[in-house]
Amino acid sequence: MLLEADQILSVRIAEYWISEPQKEKGMPSFKVRFIKTVCDDTGGEHRACQAAFKVDAASLSAAAQQAETHFCRQKSVSDWTSDADVLELRTSPA
Repeated sequence: MLLEADQILSVRIAEYWISEPQKEKGMPSFKVRFIKTVCDDTGGEHRACQAAFKVDAASLSAAAQQAETHFCRQKSVSDWTSDADVLELRTSPA
């Protein structure tokens, strides 16, 4: 999948995949979260959710592109990687 970045990005996908019967019911939904790793005052790292969206799209790639557009519009930025390190995609349960 193509994602923006010169950074290394990790994409996590839920354990289940969209089955053929689900595709026939209509366009699948995806839960998309933009995550930033931040350090606390003791040097410990924590994952902070910067934004979350539910997106209806035909594929993971299309869902990622839609979510990137929403994120950039909401945050008034041209590149989502300025505010987040990771784009996390999950298929919504049937």
